Amino acid sequence: MKLKLLILLLISGYSFSQIKKPDSLQLFFDNAKHTITDSHKVQLQNFFKDIKLDEVLQIRIKGYTDFIGNHVYNNKLSKKRAKATYIFVTNNYQFKAIAQQGLGELDEEIAEATIEGGNSKHRKVDLILSYEKPKEVYVSLTRKQRYLSQLPKLTVGEKLRIQHTNFHISTATITNSSKEDIEGIIKILKAYPKLKVLIEGHVCCGGKEEYESKIINPDNLALSTERAKNIYNTLIKKGIKANRLSYKGYGFTRPLDFPENTIAIQRENRRIELKVLKK
Repeated sequence: MKLKLLILLLISGYSFSQIKKPDSLQLFFDNAKHTITDSHKVQLQNFFKDIKLDEVLQIRIKGYTDFIGNHVYNNKLSKKRAKATYIFVTNNYQFKAIAQQGLGELDEEIAEATIEGGNSKHRKVDLILSYEKPKEVYVSLTRKQRYLSQLPKLTVGEKLRIQHTNFHISTATITNSSKEDIEGIIKILKAYPKLKVLIEGHVCCGGKEEYESKIINPDNLALSTERAKNIYNTLIKKGIKANRLSYKGYGFTRPLDFPENTIAIQRENRRIELKVLKK
């Protein structure tokens, strides 16, 4: 009886070891730092030593920062953290597919965050391994809409900038040229019924004070919120359930680039983004 029990335990332990695979790692950084330290190298080496690299279909590297510093600086810093990790991993390991992305400030609220010290838990890089290919769903998209196929492939927390959606100046009225984008978003959301997104609104041409202080100008808050809400209402009218959507305006607190020296930068900052909340 004891022998049978021992055999069962050994078999179950072996089965568990076969199924349970490490699938993620977090690397934390000091404030304003992005280089890979000796401590990071040890963590990465320990993480990868028991992984069969040929079984990993993809590794995603996502960089973040806390709220200390302005939004443009934090976007660049998060990209530097992701890139530094990417360079170390690709120089030492071979994967079938590897992707990196800097996501700027992490939005999650953690109680111990302080204005002076920032949030150490947000100054990080996430490495996420995928062992199974995501199920491919065919969605008929036009050439202009094709970039939207990235949306269901994003992980929770990642964002996609809607490329061709514009509004009439100083209003929340969507231009006719935006209709193709909207139709594409509807196709994607209908094809992936578990997908939930936050519609984020941003404006251009704000003041330096708003950008640096992150205190939203009331007019910019209203406009960015109304633009996001307009997209929200349009999707609901087209058959997307409201419980899969939410919206929020950020005014001019999160420009992608600053100062806005060109019309192209203004256009880039004046944007709608879809953030994946659930999939």
